[in-house]
Amino acid sequence: MQDPSQQKRFTRRKLVSSAARFVAATSLAPIAAACVGAPTSSPSASATTSAGASATAKLSGNLSILIWSHFVPAYDTYLQKFADDWGAKNGVKVTIDHVNQADLPARAATEAGAKSGHDIFAHFAQGLPALFENDLVDITDICEAAGTKYGGWLDAAVSIGKVNGKWRGYPDFFIPFPSTWRKDAWTKAGLPDGPKTWQDLLDASPKLKASGNPVGTSYAQNSDAEQTWRSLLWSFGGGEFSADGKSVTIDSAETRAALNYAKSLLPNLDSAVLSWADADNNSCLQSGRCSWIYNPISAYRSIEGQNPQPAFFKDLYVNLPMAGPKAQICSIQWVVFGVWNFSKNIDAAKQFLTDYIPDFQAQAEASKGYNNPFLKDRLKKPMAVLGSDPKLSVLQDVANNIRAIGYPGPATKAAFDSLNTHILPDMFTNYATNKKSIDDSVAEAVTRLKASLAKFPV
Repeated sequence: MQDPSQQKRFTRRKLVSSAARFVAATSLAPIAAACVGAPTSSPSASATTSAGASATAKLSGNLSILIWSHFVPAYDTYLQKFADDWGAKNGVKVTIDHVNQADLPARAATEAGAKSGHDIFAHFAQGLPALFENDLVDITDICEAAGTKYGGWLDAAVSIGKVNGKWRGYPDFFIPFPSTWRKDAWTKAGLPDGPKTWQDLLDASPKLKASGNPVGTSYAQNSDAEQTWRSLLWSFGGGEFSADGKSVTIDSAETRAALNYAKSLLPNLDSAVLSWADADNNSCLQSGRCSWIYNPISAYRSIEGQNPQPAFFKDLYVNLPMAGPKAQICSIQWVVFGVWNFSKNIDAAKQFLTDYIPDFQAQAEASKGYNNPFLKDRLKKPMAVLGSDPKLSVLQDVANNIRAIGYPGPATKAAFDSLNTHILPDMFTNYATNKKSIDDSVAEAVTRLKASLAKFPV
């Protein structure tokens, strides 16, 4: 595994390049969600010794899996060990290929277009079931069995994995966006427990900037901005689409309130946020400059794993997603496994997923709590990893706050088109920087969202 310090960071150019390749192949390029910067270093984790309940004699041949390079490398080590053990027991040669998640949309489009490629495709927050419904095996039997065994699915998982009544993907885990903040800086600003609401953030931001430790969130076209602005918009009571996903609802008083908030916040942020790429908020926190970012816990883990560890790590804390005037909810990223219907070893692919699903304890430990479960029984306290870490234990309740793309409606193709084409970041940034008036910013978003619905009607 490549040393984190040498890992190539995602750049905006790479994200745009990948999206462009996907557009050429499918006319829809969901965003490549880089959000969390370089992977954290952690000790190797061993897969459970079971690697499936029992060998299945009828299986044979080869099984190939394409998946992203996890931001906690020990998870990749775990998965390889699990696959090797499972393959040995079942007489199947398993090959796992890892790619940067920025490359996943183009790879998915290429494989689906060619009807050739890997057997199992693990997509990263880019809508594999919705976008490739006709290219994926119906795995309703696997997903419903998992739901029955482990207490049922979170609503977000159903929205992600189920298309037109059939499960086309297994939602493996979600990645929430909590607040990561420095207690020393926030205590000086008068909030020793850190920000709990978007209003807390706005109120404290001038003091924090004056002290040399500003807060930071991106106003550029990237995944972090996509998740942040959706979280803010939803918490203010707004949304892009209606509950049935069939109409555009962005033109509302709630949207305007969220836009005015973002415009008020911008002058008090780190001055570089207009050009931030996804890794830059991590870097700002890790350098000791930023006092708050809205990001998955990989930023926290990266700083924890630094050698030598920064003195300020003892003051680094994580809070639940920010509350707004109407709700306390956040957008998420996720990993979902699909089986291509052109796979030459569908039986082995389905059995691999069936045997992988029960091993969540080992998966959570390998990911250091980064992988959050979609299955309800796995959310019981104390949760794996999170329940034993005093600073992260608050995240045992984060499942109450998460929503999937398209909220309050389903995760439709139109919702993913909006995600890919940066409609929300453009709307927020255009108004916050005075490029457009609030009415013109909203009107442009309405026009673009209607175009997405026309292209991908619900």
